Amino acid sequence: MRRSLAVLVLLGASAARADDTNFRPYVVGSRASGMGGAFTALADDGSGPYYNPGGLAFVRRSQVSLSGSVYGVVSGSNADALGDGHDFTYRDLNIFPVATSVVWKFGEDDRPEGDGSAVAISIFVPDAVRTNDRDKLGSSQNAFFVSNEDQTVWGGVTWARRWGRFGVGASGFLLFGTSLTQLELTAIDPADASRFATITSRVDYTTFGAVGAVGVRWDATDQLSLGLSVYSPEPGFGTRRSFTRIAVGDNISGPGAPAQVVVVNAEDLHATPTLPARVQAGIAWTADRITLTADATFLAGREVRDDEDRAAQGLDRFIKRNPVLNGAVGIEYRLSDAARMRAGFFTDFSASDEPLGTAAAAGTRTPDNPNHVNRYGGTLSGGWRTQHTATDAGINFSYGSGTDLVPNNLDFSDLKPTTAKQLLLYVFLASAYEF
Repeated sequence: MRRSLAVLVLLGASAARADDTNFRPYVVGSRASGMGGAFTALADDGSGPYYNPGGLAFVRRSQVSLSGSVYGVVSGSNADALGDGHDFTYRDLNIFPVATSVVWKFGEDDRPEGDGSAVAISIFVPDAVRTNDRDKLGSSQNAFFVSNEDQTVWGGVTWARRWGRFGVGASGFLLFGTSLTQLELTAIDPADASRFATITSRVDYTTFGAVGAVGVRWDATDQLSLGLSVYSPEPGFGTRRSFTRIAVGDNISGPGAPAQVVVVNAEDLHATPTLPARVQAGIAWTADRITLTADATFLAGREVRDDEDRAAQGLDRFIKRNPVLNGAVGIEYRLSDAARMRAGFFTDFSASDEPLGTAAAAGTRTPDNPNHVNRYGGTLSGGWRTQHTATDAGINFSYGSGTDLVPNNLDFSDLKPTTAKQLLLYVFLASAYEF
């Protein structure tokens, strides 16, 4: 019974959000958001600390990024998740802030070759996603409901120093993450109301961590810029609470078995942060009105195991992230001194194992992040600059397909791989004031 419960909770969480398998649901920043996130070799605005602290030394003036909001539709499907031929689909609207920064520049303001330093206080929300959807199992009495919400807030300080064509910087961030998954399942035999099963589950956790980063930017020529940054894995701690109730009617768990209720309520569990180390390298080339950029981002592997001593109750937590290499390219075309158009492309490959892969084959514990969807995305935006303001608006979109684990025709003790699809579409608006 409890094994079946653990599998069902896993199904609901993975159907709603692959927070420990992919890198970015959307691209952070204003200029970066239009260039596919290929911003490591530039990083010269309020979002710079997220890509390369060294690029912050190249900001033109002190500035305040007052807004960077995303309005998005998150949707997807898991084939046969609610029985053979019955797919589970979900769709939800997401609205939340993405980046806010204040940057102070000290030194030579307008000379490209001038020395100087910069300090920034930044808040980023690079991975918030929420979904909430339901479905019927044959009739209005038999229903499936799942709700999931994840977000991590980065808050930190960055210092950067520039010597002519060379800049170096360092950042320190504190991270606060929350996650909440709720799941309900009701099934009643239409011929005999005494034969029923209901499952209610809620899992929430809170994590606290820190990330340090260092980065460099080198303008090798007037046209060519190079960037490199390194972000540490996230050490930290967290708490996790899990509540599950299973109620079944007569003859459900076996012939002649009476009705029963099983409740598991644990409020003393652990939740270790899972963010891995990150290394980014970028190149940017500018000629006349065109800027071309390209990034390579390496995410290291990481394994997290919590509460292994409570595995028999289905209360342990096992997250496995494999090393992943992602890429991004972008282009910016300057229509005039004020107007700019940008476009980009990026990858977001899954860091999880293939479902029923090496862990299951070896007879070991299957990780709790089985969703394996590789996403490919594009960006398009327009920008307008005046003497003291910069405003950007555009879209980020990505599509992915892959595999996940679902019960075999609602037999939660028998998992099978199935096709999983995801579509993410975001509209963003960002503005900054320079002084």
